[in-house]
Amino acid sequence: MRRKSPHYYTLVASLPWLPRFDRTDRLPITRERLLKRFRMLNPDDAELVERGIEFLAWYRHPVERTDAEMVSAYERLMAVIDDPVVLAVIELAVDQRTIIVALRRRHRGLPAPTTREPWGVGQWVHHIERNWDDPDFKLKPEYPWIPQARAHLEAGETLALDRLLIELLWDCMDRFLEKDMFSFEALLAYLFKWGLINQWLSYNREAAKARFEQLVLEVSGADNNLFD
Repeated sequence: MRRKSPHYYTLVASLPWLPRFDRTDRLPITRERLLKRFRMLNPDDAELVERGIEFLAWYRHPVERTDAEMVSAYERLMAVIDDPVVLAVIELAVDQRTIIVALRRRHRGLPAPTTREPWGVGQWVHHIERNWDDPDFKLKPEYPWIPQARAHLEAGETLALDRLLIELLWDCMDRFLEKDMFSFEALLAYLFKWGLINQWLSYNREAAKARFEQLVLEVSGADNNLFD
């Protein structure tokens, strides 16, 4: 447990309550206002939060980034962060993503990655490579959600898979918040949960846009193969 600071009480009291990610249609506080509030943190804590959140945001959106770049970024971050709470949050997220990457790769019929291939990060990479043919990579005891995630993936239920993954991270952050509402851990959990709300809202916006564009095609008659 990290030391407390009088600034934590002031900061926590200034933050609005966060509704569950799938029960709101807007962010309770803007990114700009949130970052301004977090300037109350002491410089060391602020730097830890910034490094961790930047990596997680970067890791969740891998467009135009190679697997090797992901591995390199992860290794650089692990080399400079020694705070156990920040490490726990980052490892939870990257372990989840690495497992999903492996499931998607196998679902596409690709072979097991080689040990020299930079395809994932975290503690389970080599374990997954060795247990590629097991439906759950022999990780079900540690991650009982894998069969459900695999079922969503195989059924093409993208939004349901996204909901499951965000829900798992959300519940973990709730456990951090339960420990001590005025601790560094609670502040980190709050910031991470804000990011999860933003992520979920972006999924909904993208889905709504796709549905709208399909309706436009149907109404305009541009899609001539409606019953194919």
